[in-house]
Amino acid sequence: MKRIQYILSILAMGGLMTGCEKDDTSPEADIFYTVSIADKTVTFANETTGAVSYRWDFGDGESSTEESPVHTYPAKGKYVPTLYATTKDGKVTEGSTVIYIAKTSPVKLDDNTFDDWNNVTQYQLDPGAGETFFRKVKFDYDAQYIFVYLEVNSKQSNGDIYDFYLDTDNNATTGLLTDMTGGGYDVLLEGSIFGNWWDAFNHKGAQNAFSFEPSGATEFYSIGNVEESGGVLKYEVRLVRSKLKNMAATTAFKVGIIATKSDWSATLGRVPGPGQPSLQITFE
Repeated sequence: MKRIQYILSILAMGGLMTGCEKDDTSPEADIFYTVSIADKTVTFANETTGAVSYRWDFGDGESSTEESPVHTYPAKGKYVPTLYATTKDGKVTEGSTVIYIAKTSPVKLDDNTFDDWNNVTQYQLDPGAGETFFRKVKFDYDAQYIFVYLEVNSKQSNGDIYDFYLDTDNNATTGLLTDMTGGGYDVLLEGSIFGNWWDAFNHKGAQNAFSFEPSGATEFYSIGNVEESGGVLKYEVRLVRSKLKNMAATTAFKVGIIATKSDWSATLGRVPGPGQPSLQITFE
């Protein structure tokens, strides 16, 4: 009888020990976070569940124990930040991502001024001799957008049509060939910017054929500040790189612009002039 009791005791202890092992198998934290980048400053929005403490390794030698930190990186480049999330039972789960700190632009569309363009001087399409419509055209960019500043002898109510010819793969052997030398134009942005029917088209067919089809891109541009005085119209436009063919991945593109009257009856102006090379913009 004692022998049986002993065996039962051993079995009971074994069952109890097995139960303890199951209780020790606690769940890991479910890591989830998003990042938003402004200039070199990154905001980490932490939505991880099941954790009680956090440690961030930002990938540049700096770290933080805040739940949702804001971190400024020292320079442009590629970084791999990692979040280490610890549960109440001491289990650590990690999750990494890749971010790119790229060139930033001083241009803002919502500041009601053109002062932010004063120091943008690297990329300009200067009107040639005899050009009477275009006064000044500037470009800038960041990782997401292309910014364009235009100063023309016109007014909004004219409904002028603007054709932006873009060699988005920087390859003269693809896209439409025109008298704007040096490029093969893969994308055409055509229409009345202030008439709200500016559309994006992709070239197809032979390079000597003016043959474009709708790209299907929507919300690919935004209009920023607009000023009109004394017959001079100034405005800025922002293009979304990811919405236009090749522009999210290319290292450079070329651009030229032609303006036409709203009824297509006459060309108003163009930059560059006939036979002149289009402007090449190289991304860092």
